[in-house]
Amino acid sequence: MAKYQSYQKQKELPRNEVHPVWRGIGCIIMLILPVISWAAAQLLLEFGKAQKWPFLWELSEVIRFPDWVYQVPGILVAANYISSVPYLKALLIFFFLVLIALSGIFAVLNAVLYRLVGPPRYTALDAPAPRVKVKRYTR
Repeated sequence: MAKYQSYQKQKELPRNEVHPVWRGIGCIIMLILPVISWAAAQLLLEFGKAQKWPFLWELSEVIRFPDWVYQVPGILVAANYISSVPYLKALLIFFFLVLIALSGIFAVLNAVLYRLVGPPRYTALDAPAPRVKVKRYTR
């Protein structure tokens, strides 16, 4: 035994584990958010076409791959499908913009809810030092 080591065993503090409900909420958000974003992108594209947004004309062309892509049997089906979707560039741009916006909103909302009902901020090991005013000692 070392000179300054205590003879008592230290109590093991409980580990802070994330509650399974919070894992479930994160999983649901991760699965549902792309679906919501794709639907919102399609609605936004239809709205933009109805309002005749000028930049949609630039994004209206279909994606065309090099000729060798259409000769590979495994990629042929996917390349034909991608080449047949009109406004795919606009859809992808709107999809990622909506996905970033919604994921930011859900992240802030999740953080607020976790702060309200989650575990305490400090445990016994990382609690801040108490703020005590000490009078300076003078002789």
